[in-house]
Amino acid sequence: MAVTTDAFTNTDLAAFIKEVWTPLVNEKLFAARSLANFCTDLSPYMSSGGDIAHIPDVYANALTVSTQSTQGAEITTASPAQVDTTLTVGTHKYVAYLIGKLGMRQVATQYDYGQIYARQAGRLLGDALEAALAALWSSLSTNSVGATSAVVSDLNVRQAISKLDALFYPLYGGETRFFFHPTAFWTQVVAIQKYYDQSMRGIGTGQGASWTGGIGAGSPTLSESDQVMGKLYGIDVSVSANVVSALQTYRNLLLHKSCFGFALQTQGPYGGAEIAADYLVQNIGMLTVADIIYGTGVLREPAGVAINTSNTGTTA
Repeated sequence: MAVTTDAFTNTDLAAFIKEVWTPLVNEKLFAARSLANFCTDLSPYMSSGGDIAHIPDVYANALTVSTQSTQGAEITTASPAQVDTTLTVGTHKYVAYLIGKLGMRQVATQYDYGQIYARQAGRLLGDALEAALAALWSSLSTNSVGATSAVVSDLNVRQAISKLDALFYPLYGGETRFFFHPTAFWTQVVAIQKYYDQSMRGIGTGQGASWTGGIGAGSPTLSESDQVMGKLYGIDVSVSANVVSALQTYRNLLLHKSCFGFALQTQGPYGGAEIAADYLVQNIGMLTVADIIYGTGVLREPAGVAINTSNTGTTA
């Protein structure tokens, strides 16, 4: 029987083989807005205008307790100075893009490209606000633990907690939260034996040094708007790529929610960013602009702890 030697190839059939455009779109991913979801939001006070929010500070110069040693003696009064803590709304960021009429007419109708790009632009601007809040670590001069040349340890975690506890900041009920860089969390924190070894954590109330904690304990919140991975010593833990990584150091944080504040004067659907589009005759195309107006600041500096750790070290 003769053997055939000249079958059709895909190249031969190219004119007949169809190409398929799926309805799927690979969109850019962003860190959850954990810091903006947690920190003090002053936006309602700035929605009607203004550029500076004032928050009177009386805790740093408090009243004092005196003793009346001699009955009937004239008392000594106190007049502690108040501090005018301010937050300035002065940052205006935007993302802009233009699509010509030819492209608009010829893009496949199955894709809502306007919505896709608007969503990405808005999330990009929301990410800028998250990064601005994380960058406030540099203002935390009262409380700092860890070392830039070492991985995070259980002692660092307990030292950070003790600093806020000594200043009477509420630790539980969502009032305080850890923020770790993903690499610091997955290659350092969860490798600490006390957090995963049941024999060290103990079972039941009052047993084990970290019995109220445990990574993944409870019901983690993992969404675009927030991300809580679990608890350490009963305190929520968030992981965010916006935690600052610079000079071979992760600037992880333990914050009471009153430490950092922010205010938005745009109120769009994507992290506060507003979207506007207009057809421009002179460009024969559609211009889309996403913008965000915000300010960030430290409201109570002692209410935060910078947890410094190496961004090259790992724990096996």
